[in-house]
Amino acid sequence: MTERVNTADISVDAIVQYLRQHPQFFEHHPNLLKKLHLRHDSGEAVSLMERQNQILRQENRQLIDRLNHFIDVAQRNDRLFLKLQRLVLALLPMTERASLLSTLQKGLCKDFEVHETLVILFDQPNTDGDPWLQIDPNVLAGMFPALIHEAKAVCGTFTEAERDMLFAGGHVQSLALAPLMQEQTVTGLVALGHHSPEHFRSGTDTLFLTHLARVTSALLLRL
Repeated sequence: MTERVNTADISVDAIVQYLRQHPQFFEHHPNLLKKLHLRHDSGEAVSLMERQNQILRQENRQLIDRLNHFIDVAQRNDRLFLKLQRLVLALLPMTERASLLSTLQKGLCKDFEVHETLVILFDQPNTDGDPWLQIDPNVLAGMFPALIHEAKAVCGTFTEAERDMLFAGGHVQSLALAPLMQEQTVTGLVALGHHSPEHFRSGTDTLFLTHLARVTSALLLRL
């Protein structure tokens, strides 16, 4: 005679826990795999082994998608690095503030998909034709506190008033801003503007822009 098991005394959680603790269970009871069936998305019943294969194929596709995403990001970063390198090399020979900042802004617009650029220097008065503006940092501190007080690069759509403070006219819909520094003090900023509100988001990586601003700061310091 065979012993009957009262399944009412066995909970689903207990079965799950047991199988987790004994992952080789079905290796010792292969015939059970033929009797276990799961409902497929198409409505047809499939065996557990078939279902496992489907899950593995799906996981493989997800891993391939993630890998392709990482490859795309790496390739994009490589292209950005080469553009950044080219721009920095163009800045190094500059011996005048005006030529340095003019070359910077032209290079950003040409190679970095930027529609508008602006350099602000807090302690350098500007005249007609100078490629920078002088603005009191206190005016900007209320609008961009993280940049002025914490020396952090920031990105986003911001408000219309904040965008118009830097780029009047209403065409710029998103901004990327990085501080110019002398020692530990913010002495100005580099501002990039784009006509699309989706281009510079709050989560946009600012690594390359921050590096470029630091290089520019060092070059300004020697002039």
